[in-house]
Amino acid sequence: MNATIAPADSAMRALGRTFQHQIFAGAGHGFLRQQDGQNGANLQAAQAAWPLTIQWFRRHLGS
Repeated sequence: MNATIAPADSAMRALGRTFQHQIFAGAGHGFLRQQDGQNGANLQAAQAAWPLTIQWFRRHLGS
């Protein structure tokens, strides 16, 4: 599941792009789309991820 993180990081660095990964324990792929899955882990991940996503956009793309 996390096998693509290192290659993505390398590719983004080679392109001079900003890349930041975050792993949410127990959450599955597509947790924002399927928030009722993974025994509550997807909902917890979605609740944690959304503010971090907005914060990242503001920091790197402006308000």
